[in-house]
Amino acid sequence: MTTQNGHAGVKRSISPDDEGHEVHQGRQRSRAACTPCRQRKRKCDGKLPCATCVRYEYQCEYASNAKRPSAAHADVAQEPPPPQPIGRTPPSIIQLQAHPLTAPGARFHHRGILDPVKTRFVRANSAIAFPRILGMDLESDSIPRLHSFAWNLGLRHEPQEPSVDVTTHLTWGEMQTLASSYFKNVKTEFGLLDEAEFMEQASSRFSDPSGIRDIDSVVLGVAAIGSFFSATPHPKEDVIFLDARRVLVAKSIGNSPAPNHVAGWILRTLYLRMTSRPHGSWISSCITMHQVEASGLHKEMQTIAVVYPPTTADHKLAKGRRRLFWIARALNTILSFEYGRTRVNFDVVTTKKFAAENGNHGHQFVELAELLPNDFVDRDREPDPPAALSHALSRLEALQTDSHFISLLKADLSFAIYRRLWLMSLTDAKDRADTVIGIGRSALTASAKLLASRTPWWNVICTPFQFLCVIIAVGTPTSLSHIQEVMNLMHTIAQTYDTHMVREAYNQATALITMARKRKHKELEALNAVPETPPFTDHPSAGPSSTLSDAPSMDWAMDIPFEWEMFINPDLQVVPDQQVPIVDPTAPLSYTAPHFKV
Repeated sequence: MTTQNGHAGVKRSISPDDEGHEVHQGRQRSRAACTPCRQRKRKCDGKLPCATCVRYEYQCEYASNAKRPSAAHADVAQEPPPPQPIGRTPPSIIQLQAHPLTAPGARFHHRGILDPVKTRFVRANSAIAFPRILGMDLESDSIPRLHSFAWNLGLRHEPQEPSVDVTTHLTWGEMQTLASSYFKNVKTEFGLLDEAEFMEQASSRFSDPSGIRDIDSVVLGVAAIGSFFSATPHPKEDVIFLDARRVLVAKSIGNSPAPNHVAGWILRTLYLRMTSRPHGSWISSCITMHQVEASGLHKEMQTIAVVYPPTTADHKLAKGRRRLFWIARALNTILSFEYGRTRVNFDVVTTKKFAAENGNHGHQFVELAELLPNDFVDRDREPDPPAALSHALSRLEALQTDSHFISLLKADLSFAIYRRLWLMSLTDAKDRADTVIGIGRSALTASAKLLASRTPWWNVICTPFQFLCVIIAVGTPTSLSHIQEVMNLMHTIAQTYDTHMVREAYNQATALITMARKRKHKELEALNAVPETPPFTDHPSAGPSSTLSDAPSMDWAMDIPFEWEMFINPDLQVVPDQQVPIVDPTAPLSYTAPHFKV
């Protein structure tokens, strides 16, 4: 028998307590039971750890004389575990104490609990988690599920998510075209979504468009962004985007989010950054981070007490979780830093960073965000905020990339650091002006390249405009010499993308140049107001032609008496009364002062 999930001979339990378990039909017996199951006379499946120990969070171990479960029957960890002593499970977080979540004085009250079926993450001290933990402590045969018992009076029905028909505005052929545009332009920069996996899920969705699925928001988001980068945008792009928002909002206030739901919010944030005002993209990135927390993406699965662990682990799932978390976090960090808003922070993050992959620059996008210091100044941890900003700027300067988009983003963040230095410490801003200008000049080339390929990333116009603001703020002849190059590029951009936003940016740039010119004229007028009078002739009182004689070089450490009369009156003649006798070098030294006559 083949079920809906495509697994033969598998049925899903309808018991709330066993929700998420796949139960194989037929009699299955274990060759040996673990020690906790033997002591409690419970059924043991012989795995390591067994399902009962995982469920009740016992420390699963086998007696030394018991037959160990083979690797083929043991659960596969999401990450290959290090070698462990024989007869003991890997020391996960939930096994560090006999009853880690319930024992008095336990230090794990802040640990997280995840329901991977509903992808719902809460801390162990949550009101919805405590009934289950209490049931485990009581060692009941039927422990409560992770559920919001008695959360409210239930006087109204919960709002139901409306069904979504992705074929209403798109055909499968159009979806393939828009997806190709997305993976060509966006996947290469962010590394978001696996193309083969997405196309398989999207194809299945178009084959069966009824009902609601987690992939809906991703399909609609990819279609909207693909249309934005397409040479021929889809005529219903705005409607597709609005449908994606409707699905995301309904999901946000309804059921718990899934990883695909987080991906949908990332796509929405990107689309808003390219098409709307700053607040929209920033608030969307913040919502994304809250959905990340609700999904537990900021925690590695090994550091979470899993309520209903899947029967098999998936390394690909772990990699996807990591990629979603770090891209969402980097997007929120960069938008907050550039816009001047507060980022969403988590107390403890255990999710590992994803490795670099050929064909995309997602790891560099994350690296850029990690180089930025926090805008919240903690004097205890960072007594010199300008130095922290300057250090971050140096690290940004050292980052090398072959992506034009990343080069522009690197310049945007450098300008953001310079603005903070300029407002915080003018001296530090002047010291790093050459570095910022060098990064900005390289970004002009990247902007021109993207303009030539008609790749409409937001910083094609944003970076040159902000660079103009920086070089006017620096105000030196060297910096001002780049204005002409910036304005030529902005004029070309305005001719290529003749929109209100581009024209507005070009006109404002012209106005800023006019303001700077007027300021320089006022400074010049103030200098020209000073009359050009001839300088005074200076007659030094002492110089090379002075008749003063040099003072004699005296050894003030001499033991002989000093004749002050001779020093004061140089006309005195020295006449010795007697001839100086020849002194025997072997005889003791003696000295007789000469007598002077005027």
